[in-house]
Amino acid sequence: MKKEERIKWDKEQRTTRIIEIAQKLFFTRGFDATTIDEIAHLAGYNKRTLYHYFKDKEELFLAVALNGLKLFNEKLEEAFNYPLEGHTRLYSMGKAFYNFFLKYPDYFNLIMTYEARNCMYYPVTNSNAMSFYKLECQKIADSDTELIIKAIEYSINDGIIKTTLTPKQLMLILWGQVFGITQIIMIRKDFFQEAYGIDHEELFETFLCETEKALKN
Repeated sequence: MKKEERIKWDKEQRTTRIIEIAQKLFFTRGFDATTIDEIAHLAGYNKRTLYHYFKDKEELFLAVALNGLKLFNEKLEEAFNYPLEGHTRLYSMGKAFYNFFLKYPDYFNLIMTYEARNCMYYPVTNSNAMSFYKLECQKIADSDTELIIKAIEYSINDGIIKTTLTPKQLMLILWGQVFGITQIIMIRKDFFQEAYGIDHEELFETFLCETEKALKN
């Protein structure tokens, strides 16, 4: 390995390690409660050295969020390409969304934080002003949006669903509904059966089926 290649490899390894350390802290303490000093200490650096790799905590957060966004996008793409038998792509993608929430709740929390604080309206037109990690996160977020819009377009063109809204408008409504009900379940999940007389997974399944039925009508 040449000297330049070795230096590049070393930097990539250190960057990955810092991201992994930050991820553990974000998962256990949350973004706001985690300080850049804590991350630097656990990484074995002082804060000034850490800034050679990431300009601030926000950029480090985006680097961690990118891992979750990539994984989430993979699940959506899989649901889009291989929809569940007897159901629309939209139902299958909604199911993938909820399964991701159940399996990766820490990543889901980070994605919600990203949606609230960093994600920009689709599509982005000023990407040249974005940092590397912000741009990469935005690309994945835009890809998710495009997948949902494409799924809606397929269903409309095939005569499966009927709507007076544009695919982009319907996408926004469905995205808001799925995110909203998932947030409610996340907050109240531990006592859902006791409080509402229905399991949270059964409730979400009913929500998907009723939404699919309404779109078909």
